[in-house]
Amino acid sequence: MASTPQPWMARVTSSCSSDTNPTFLITFPDAKYLFNCPENTTRNVLQRGFGLNKYRAIFLSRITTRTSLGLPGFLMTLADSGTKTLKVHGPPGLSHFLASSRHFLNRETLRLEASETDVEDLDPVFKDENLTVYAIPIPLEGEQSDLKEQTPSPERSPSLKRSRSMSPEGAPLAKRLSRDGDTAQGSSSSKMKWTNPVAWRKLIVDRMFPGESGTKFHAQNSGPSAWELKQRLPRWSHRHFATSYFVVGPEYRGKFNATLAESLGVPRGPLRAKLARGESITLPDGKVITPEMIIGESSSAAALLVIDCPSVGAISSLLASPTLSKLVSRERQLLHCVFHMAPDNVMRDPSYIKWMKSLGKDIHHIVANDSVCSDGITFSSSAAMQEKLSELDGELFRRPHFNDSSQESYLQDLGMGDRVLAAKQQVIGMRPLVPPCDSYTEGTNIDPQDSLLPQSSIQSVFSGVKEKILSELPSPIPSRGDDVSISLLGTGSAVPGKYRNVSGALVQIPGFGNILLDCGEGTYGQLRRHFGPQIDTVLREIKLVFLSHIHADHHLGISQLLVERCKLFPPTEYPITLIGPFYSRLYLSEYADIESLGIKTINGVHFLSAEDLEHRRPLKHDTTDIILTYNSVKLRLGLADLRTAAVDHRTTAFGIVLRHVDGWSITYSGDTRPCQNLVDAGMDSTLLIHEATMSDEQEVMAKDKGHSTIGQAVDIACRMKAKKLLLTHFSTRYPKIPVLGRTFTGQGEEAVTLPEIFVGFDHLHIRLGDFSRAERYIPNLENAFSEIKEDIEPKVDSLV
Repeated sequence: MASTPQPWMARVTSSCSSDTNPTFLITFPDAKYLFNCPENTTRNVLQRGFGLNKYRAIFLSRITTRTSLGLPGFLMTLADSGTKTLKVHGPPGLSHFLASSRHFLNRETLRLEASETDVEDLDPVFKDENLTVYAIPIPLEGEQSDLKEQTPSPERSPSLKRSRSMSPEGAPLAKRLSRDGDTAQGSSSSKMKWTNPVAWRKLIVDRMFPGESGTKFHAQNSGPSAWELKQRLPRWSHRHFATSYFVVGPEYRGKFNATLAESLGVPRGPLRAKLARGESITLPDGKVITPEMIIGESSSAAALLVIDCPSVGAISSLLASPTLSKLVSRERQLLHCVFHMAPDNVMRDPSYIKWMKSLGKDIHHIVANDSVCSDGITFSSSAAMQEKLSELDGELFRRPHFNDSSQESYLQDLGMGDRVLAAKQQVIGMRPLVPPCDSYTEGTNIDPQDSLLPQSSIQSVFSGVKEKILSELPSPIPSRGDDVSISLLGTGSAVPGKYRNVSGALVQIPGFGNILLDCGEGTYGQLRRHFGPQIDTVLREIKLVFLSHIHADHHLGISQLLVERCKLFPPTEYPITLIGPFYSRLYLSEYADIESLGIKTINGVHFLSAEDLEHRRPLKHDTTDIILTYNSVKLRLGLADLRTAAVDHRTTAFGIVLRHVDGWSITYSGDTRPCQNLVDAGMDSTLLIHEATMSDEQEVMAKDKGHSTIGQAVDIACRMKAKKLLLTHFSTRYPKIPVLGRTFTGQGEEAVTLPEIFVGFDHLHIRLGDFSRAERYIPNLENAFSEIKEDIEPKVDSLV
């Protein structure tokens, strides 16, 4: 029981939108506790200024792309921002999910304690001086649903079915941890991996996040080697759970009544201290004094509920939970608020409504689902900048799609008045108790002050520019491939930021289909914002995905995209081919144990090895299936050649060269230092998309971190004889665009004419035929950005 009252609050940090899913944050002056960690959690925290310190625990309701995919990125960001210890709790699958990330998620400075629960228990899963948290796990009989209505739509399929596992991993966690007497410390690695996979995964997670005193992942002569730990995980086959959480705050002792203590003859000193600690004392005359005689009545502990009920089928199990019933009815706690993560059909279910009303008329209910939550702008800084850039050229700089309409009005039909609200980033006071209040008005949420670009700059340098440039351009000579477009979905590096998301670029080939080049966290949300109502058509047309390397900022969003592709209805008529290095493919195959990604289905995901497609190697395929996959994806996209190029990064990494039968070609660098092999592979490309992480003054840092400077990217384009160059993958240290001249002096003294050059921005939509116009905007953009100060984003050096 706490003695000094502290204010604390709960808040909706994100709701259901195109690029976010629900998260809730509890804050004390000295601590933060996060509930769910979907994609874009890190970016949202940076955008809204919640800070990256004081996090003690994260609680996950399910292990799905919509509830937990942002966890790896958030853990990396917290560790690199100084967090030393953290607890993560969730349902079965959490350890498998974390262990599947071992190829890119190791953080030696962080000590992470991960725990899972699959049985109901009145013992808390977490307790410190601020909070006591109880888990209420509910088994799910089918494939995990999301917060959308689970009925087929013209573009979405019915939920996929997964049969209940009968494997030994279906046993309760406590039994699986003790099976055959194995422990992480006492079993040989080969025996443990197959006889006790739970202990094996725990060992891997402990090695990934050892903290200062633990055993490092790459430690030698200390248990399994790093090579053993990197091999394919034992398959995960446990049944799925949705976990709700009952959260109880501190109960504060009443005030010590010194006057009453004096009258009862209690002297100052140790005896009074004992009473203050809740202990009874005996006076010299034999009189017993209890704390209740001196200390005023304690305050009740405020409590809240976080409910995850993903389908109508889960309602009966949730409401029949003895743990939930006992926790809600306990005395000396005051339930103040309930957060509902539940689709529309659950919220309309009579039994669920009856249960909500039974909690009491003074309870506040916050509802998060795609029906009641409006799809307002989430990342207002990026949207504000895009809004202003669109004044220069609305075709190149597309405004993000949003929709502030919702069906929130039906919540009033529940008969509970204004006590039921749609989640829209409210703040709820827990001490003192305060009703939910909006932190800001939802809707477009584009604040002109939130943009990098001052309005004065826009008016002075953008007005009439497009019209003037179009009038000055010579009549274009049509070329094949002019209508091929590139949409940049992320142009930042390392961590998602307020103005730039991490890597992703979509190539659209009219009449053939789409190619996705890298897929960092949040890529699917960027696609939704970029294409709006056309998202399902665009997703259906993606026929090839290229993942350049295993670093999280280049591939962590791919599982979300594949999950959404599985929902398309009717299903796609052809598979999606994924080219990537070995560990990227291994990560996806392991994650697919938890959530279906469409791997190994007829029109699902077909893998090709980036290593096998390296342009210096003769094409040699081991099986007929691989030959068919390679030839069929080339045929569907009209590609004459499709090859990778090993590049120079801190890990195994590749670029890719796409040569079309119409004569145009695109080379994409991924992350790399200046690399002659990429030059050779992409010689005479129509377009080079090349990373430009660092400014020219940071050449030494770029080399150390395996990246290129702006000038080095330009040099590579010149040596490659590329006709056009698109720069991307900028460090958050450099929000300004680079200053580019018309000539560049290479290694010799001869001046080399530059290719047509443009600088990438998130949501840039540029056709190959647009570069002549676009590059003429650069002086105007340089002027507009000249007033911007650097270092606008947090520096997370170790992630770059």
